[in-house]
Amino acid sequence: MTKTLEQVGKFVELRARGYSYDKIAEETGISKPTLLKWSTDYSRELKEAEHFEMNSLLSQYGVMRQSRVQVFSSMLGKALQELNKRAEENDYSEVPTDKLLKITLELERRVEREAEEKKFDNGALGYFKEEEVEVD
Repeated sequence: MTKTLEQVGKFVELRARGYSYDKIAEETGISKPTLLKWSTDYSRELKEAEHFEMNSLLSQYGVMRQSRVQVFSSMLGKALQELNKRAEENDYSEVPTDKLLKITLELERRVEREAEEKKFDNGALGYFKEEEVEVD
């Protein structure tokens, strides 16, 4: 069977997505031995495609994570506002204060946990550290 660029492209795309050789053979109708040979012949293209696929997934995760931080931050802000309002008005009618406080603390921990992973450590960069320099 003569390979076409379209078939090779489909193979590279599916393999980069993590499909097994059996699954690719099933979807494309190309024999498994041919696919195994192509994995050697097109290893550079496969590595590039896997790299781009991984970057795409990481980018999607970053967006999802950013959205979670935004939602948690918004919820935390509203819970804190409500807690302040109740404290000022002594209005504890619907949700017990201890439960609202517990919710607030949990949301705060979530925001801190999400934000902690995004902190920049400038200690690793020597030129940002304060150093004494003698001047003549």
